[in-house]
Amino acid sequence: MSNVWSTRPPIGVRNWLANDRGNIAVLSALCMTIIFGLAGSALDFGRAYTARTQLQKSLDAAVLAAGRVLQTTQNETEALTTAQQYFDQTKPATLTNAAASFVIENNKTLVRATVNGNVDTLVLGVLNLDSLAISVESRSEMAGGSNSGTNYELSLMLDVTGSMCDDGAGPCTTGLKIDALKAAATDLVNIAIWDSQSTYTARAAIVPFSTRIRVGPDGGGGPIMKRLTDLDPTWSGWYNICTSGGGSGGSETGGNWFCNSYVPTHYSNWPIMPCVTDRTGPQEFTDANPGSNTWLNAHDGTRMVKSWDSADVASVDYLGKVKTDPAYHWNYEVNGSCADIDQANQILPLTADKSALIARINGLTAYGATSGALGTAWAWYMISPNWDTVWTGAGKPDPYSDLTTMVSGRPKLKKVAVLMTDGDYNTYRGWKDSDQFMVSANARSICQNMKNAGIEIYTVGFGLDLLTAAKRAEAEATLQACGSDIQHFYNALSVDQLKGAFRDIALKLAALRISK
Repeated sequence: MSNVWSTRPPIGVRNWLANDRGNIAVLSALCMTIIFGLAGSALDFGRAYTARTQLQKSLDAAVLAAGRVLQTTQNETEALTTAQQYFDQTKPATLTNAAASFVIENNKTLVRATVNGNVDTLVLGVLNLDSLAISVESRSEMAGGSNSGTNYELSLMLDVTGSMCDDGAGPCTTGLKIDALKAAATDLVNIAIWDSQSTYTARAAIVPFSTRIRVGPDGGGGPIMKRLTDLDPTWSGWYNICTSGGGSGGSETGGNWFCNSYVPTHYSNWPIMPCVTDRTGPQEFTDANPGSNTWLNAHDGTRMVKSWDSADVASVDYLGKVKTDPAYHWNYEVNGSCADIDQANQILPLTADKSALIARINGLTAYGATSGALGTAWAWYMISPNWDTVWTGAGKPDPYSDLTTMVSGRPKLKKVAVLMTDGDYNTYRGWKDSDQFMVSANARSICQNMKNAGIEIYTVGFGLDLLTAAKRAEAEATLQACGSDIQHFYNALSVDQLKGAFRDIALKLAALRISK
């Protein structure tokens, strides 16, 4: 008999082949097992990949934090403790059995780290694979001073309004919020402004803002006010003096002051009050150099006794030249002192002098209302090369062209603004209780033009949760819009978060980089 079927299989085999229901069941079960295994593998390996990505970011941040401690304190123990604490706080929650190792090398200029850990599986356990091992490494190297590769100009807009005081009104030089700001800003300066300026420079400017911006000392603001407003250093003439009134001014609000009776009186050589308010006109939202029709407005929101706004349109009345036409400006005063702006809150142009920067920060006095658009504009003015008639010498900003000039693959210059506030923008041209939406819109326009000029902007809100819901929403929206992107916005709701925000900005700015 032949072993080969001549035409078709035997009857028994044909019956077995014909009964295909059992075969399909077996094949289906086998396919489902394969599909389930593949899906489980994708799920577990996906979780492991995500955990590894998060772990790398956490380790990078930890070695950067350790490197910054070394740069500022040279304390190895503190640096290693900082790295471990930072890693413990930020490592992915799915990581188990994590063992991190941090080592300081190269004369305290390099921090090396490795981490090994596991991610428990959800599905692959049925195949006796209970976890997936992951391992990452990182290191940070200091490249400060002459090795940084980039010059930095940093402008710090710091809110010194009355709401920064414990009583919400001020004035105060100490308190929970103002102390936190001083500590955070000092920390940023210590980190971001390196000591060696031999090849690459790092300079910072301070812009304390409230109702107005102070540009000079009491009685001594004549020269800079002339460049900013074109007003003369002193004024003589007839002035309306209130002889009967009451009430008082306010810090965060306009107050309830009133006057029933004025008497014209002649005065001589009153010094100009060295504070300015928002610019008006076509250049309000730009960094145009102060000059004809682009002047800043003075203390009272005008340029009286010359003009009512930034334009060169001369006023014809309220000039004080004769008794019958007395002036009632608030731009000159017997002592040439600004109202509600302490002398300690004077701006500080760009400098690499850490001691001067920190002294200015530590001397800040909180009082006044929140002129947010004005503060934003001045954060720009301090690093604008267009202001070369105002900032000269060591405080002169470098040209915009350096922002796009590459040196060894890095930009020759970075201009950075940090905008910090604890409240809603509610003051315009020195007038408190102004419309928040209008002032905020002005600030956003200024921010957009700053970014168009190539300036990187970080924004920090502090305690905005204390505002009403509507004011908080607008304040947060404004800061988010002003930042270079959403990652440049920090919403600090506590003292520790404020300090953390400034430190995070400093770490991003400083010449410390991940090298592996």
